[in-house]
Amino acid sequence: MNDLTQSLNSRNNDYLGYWATGQLYKLAKDNGVLHVKIDVLSGELEPYSEHMKNLVDTYRDKLNKQLEARKINNDKISSFILDFDFEQEHDPILHRWVIPGNPYTLSVSITSKLGHIYYGKAGGYCKPHDKNKEHRRSGF
Repeated sequence: MNDLTQSLNSRNNDYLGYWATGQLYKLAKDNGVLHVKIDVLSGELEPYSEHMKNLVDTYRDKLNKQLEARKINNDKISSFILDFDFEQEHDPILHRWVIPGNPYTLSVSITSKLGHIYYGKAGGYCKPHDKNKEHRRSGF
């Protein structure tokens, strides 16, 4: 579970060429909230954004690759929830490296059809996405 959580928390976790977490932070700020919830299996994104709606598919693909690597059928999973909380208090375990931005946490939960719940938690520092101050990954 930790490797899936860390891959979703990675700076390599991009969407349309920009860091996905920064884009989610901007989505939260634009909607006057500090929390974004993604229910990957149902396809729900809260708050909703037309621009970000396909990010859910990206996360579903990541889950399926992790399950496949472990030889687990995806029909064994009943839910896969991602909770991003921005502007959090500094936690020395989750926010080890202080960089520009504000602390955030990512909580991941996977529930099996048998009712087992698996959790992962990660964190870091992030600024809301600003395409005028960021470099887009090549290929876009």
